[in-house]
Amino acid sequence: INRRAQSRLRGRVVVYVVGGACLLAFCAALAVLNAERSNPNANIKDFGDATWWAVTTMTTVGYGDRYPVTGVGRLVAFGLMVGGIALLGTVTATLASWLVELVEAEREQADDLHALVRRLEAKVDQMAAERDRDRDAPTNP
Repeated sequence: INRRAQSRLRGRVVVYVVGGACLLAFCAALAVLNAERSNPNANIKDFGDATWWAVTTMTTVGYGDRYPVTGVGRLVAFGLMVGGIALLGTVTATLASWLVELVEAEREQADDLHALVRRLEAKVDQMAAERDRDRDAPTNP
């Protein structure tokens, strides 16, 4: 039950984080486009450029081909960097916890198999000892 609950919770976390990341990128793209498009020195002029900038900034790739030049645009960039790193860090942490759980489950299964082998070995040793004892016991005529 505990493993199922953890899987469901992890699944919900992933859905919320992916949805939150998409929403964050969309809102940041709109905000930076609104701040930048009226500036003659801006290189973010349409929604495609703004979306590209938001995604590359949020994923920490930051090619540098698109960047905000206004104060408001840079403030949006700051918020996006912090939020993007936090959201993508959550995805990474969720994936890491899932992998650790898989490794732990494999370890538990291996431990169970080792215990079973030890019990079987003990049983075989016991049966061999009984057989040797019966063979060595004098027979009554």
